[in-house]
Amino acid sequence: MSIKNNSVREQPDIKEPLLLFKHLKTELDKLKSQFNNLKKVKLTSKLLHGINLKKGDVVDVKELEFTGSRLSQSLKNTRAKEVSEKLQKNPEDSKSRLDLVEMFLQEAENRSMENARDAFLLAMLEVEMPMISTQKINMALAAQTVYLSKLQKFIHDDLTETESKIKGGGNVDAILKKQEERLQGEVDFVQKCVVLLKTEPIAEVYELNLNKSKAEKTIPFGDIKNGFDPMLRSLVFLPLASQNLELMFDILHRLEGKNPLVGLHQSKMYDVLAQIQLIIATAVNEAEPKKNGFEQLSKAMSAISGAVKLVGDVPEKSVEKAAIHRFGQLCYTIHRSYKSHNIPVPNDHLDRMQKAVSLLEPIAADPRIQKIQSKLLYVLSENN
Repeated sequence: MSIKNNSVREQPDIKEPLLLFKHLKTELDKLKSQFNNLKKVKLTSKLLHGINLKKGDVVDVKELEFTGSRLSQSLKNTRAKEVSEKLQKNPEDSKSRLDLVEMFLQEAENRSMENARDAFLLAMLEVEMPMISTQKINMALAAQTVYLSKLQKFIHDDLTETESKIKGGGNVDAILKKQEERLQGEVDFVQKCVVLLKTEPIAEVYELNLNKSKAEKTIPFGDIKNGFDPMLRSLVFLPLASQNLELMFDILHRLEGKNPLVGLHQSKMYDVLAQIQLIIATAVNEAEPKKNGFEQLSKAMSAISGAVKLVGDVPEKSVEKAAIHRFGQLCYTIHRSYKSHNIPVPNDHLDRMQKAVSLLEPIAADPRIQKIQSKLLYVLSENN
């Protein structure tokens, strides 16, 4: 293999790409712990940014930490180190941390995979703060796409090198052949994740204080319309955003339990997590990720079924129509998952699909509704 940065190769998510979200979650938890410990201990300015730190000096770190020092030293933007210094003095300076991520995104094409990884995790640190904003989510989504794309290229380069050795002639080493199969599976996995997790940026500019929302007895309509709804629609595509996703759903279940919006977004979250597991299952042909994937699909179905029960006979509001559409879509997704993994489709799922066709009928004039209804009718006709 070509000589690449050995420290990068030692990163757990590089060594085991199929488990990259598990390993990145561990790294993010370390960042959170570091950040929270600083807040608890209330370190003095002297301890935070080093003894006699002069302007222009940046602590030389080899690990990712809350100041983004390692990232700042790799960026061409002359302000990067200054921004990192600000974070050394004030770890809670969200604006400076986002500035650093923004600087990376502007230079992303010419920056390394390690830089992309740092920027993504720093953005996710912000997304998991109680003060959450559409800007933070958009930046995290952009950084996630950049990191996954660079990771895919990194593995693909290794695959190309392995293939060239195999094509070199002579007796093909069984180890090389196995390595080729493993790398191909990893490339496919990361590429599918890039596609699965890509979504449009949130158009609204909005901020929510989740600690405040948690303490309130009602949620203002503006917070639901401009905050919870668009934020959740995008957060479900950030598998690392588990803490705030859980908190937001807890708040909504308690204060908006009769709103189909809750089950709608929760269902999508489980669906995305399921697809990641099922992509892994396809890559390695193992039972555990397949089992995990179908368990997540079951949770997704439970969530959307709960939302559908809150909808009347004829859906009128846009959120009600969206819930019915999502129910039909998920029925089709689960059917397709059974088929692709050679699992017989259970009778109760066929009944569920039939129910979805009936629920979609009153709103079938909408082309999107008509499309999913037609797909369901087609697969049902195949089973008859």
